[in-house]
Amino acid sequence: MLLLIGGTGFLGEPVVELMMARQLPIRLLTRGAGDWKGSNLSQYRKRGIEVVVGSLENDDVLLRALDGVDAIINISGSFRLNSDGSRASSYEYLNVELVEKLTVLAEQNGIQRFVQVSCLGAREESGSEYLSSKFTGDEIVRNSKLYWTILRPSYMFGARFPYVEMIKPLVTFKPCLPVVGSGLNILMPVHVDEVARCVVDCIYMKESTGRVIEIAGPKEYSLVEMLESIRFEFGLSGTTMTIPSQLSGKAFEMATKVLPKNTITLELAQILITDSHSSSKEAHELFGLEGKCLEDYLPDIVESLKKR
Repeated sequence: MLLLIGGTGFLGEPVVELMMARQLPIRLLTRGAGDWKGSNLSQYRKRGIEVVVGSLENDDVLLRALDGVDAIINISGSFRLNSDGSRASSYEYLNVELVEKLTVLAEQNGIQRFVQVSCLGAREESGSEYLSSKFTGDEIVRNSKLYWTILRPSYMFGARFPYVEMIKPLVTFKPCLPVVGSGLNILMPVHVDEVARCVVDCIYMKESTGRVIEIAGPKEYSLVEMLESIRFEFGLSGTTMTIPSQLSGKAFEMATKVLPKNTITLELAQILITDSHSSSKEAHELFGLEGKCLEDYLPDIVESLKKR
């Protein structure tokens, strides 16, 4: 039995579909959905997937989910905030404490395999709480006695692009394109289906154990280049305005007063100025990725943004 944590999100859904196509035994641990009618959990159950619904903070729920499991695939953790600015769980819990619990419980229960999905840009000294906590969680996995693999993808896109959804008010701001920092930081977005393939392929791939594998798309973009291409697809033009990323507190608030209300926070600003690229070909060599380009999906991405 394979325990998948975070299987209902943007990456989780194609991971589940690929695991089902390969007839792998899946147990899904999830918080569930506030709107049960809109949830796909009942459909998962009908398709033979075991579903454990409960709080990720509850140790009894974790133990129930881990019972009889041979491997843990942890793709939990999101940089998205709720509409009121809060989070269901803190970055510290999801990215650090939960990972520590899972590795300890895995060792105690004889579970040997652990696949951790992190992100490019995760590093100890990051000004972003999300990115620094991701790094700390990765180090916990690296220092465990498990047969681990850490996957670090760049920002993922498909018919949607969650990274851009966070800053839609900036991208669609008619007077100009506001960019945090210089806008010259480099991103290499990768298609979500390719990341899903890496996740599923590596579960039983001996060659992937004990390795941190970076997954990037085939093309480099500066942040400003990428956002301008999306604006062009929207039919928007206008100048680009930079917001100094070193500002903090009241100075930062003043600099963002010209933007749509509640558009950007200091945490989001730190994420937006971070590089997310890699020169490593390891993922392509191990998993034979196709290298799907962002440009081919821009029409779908823009249509999805218009509906949100």
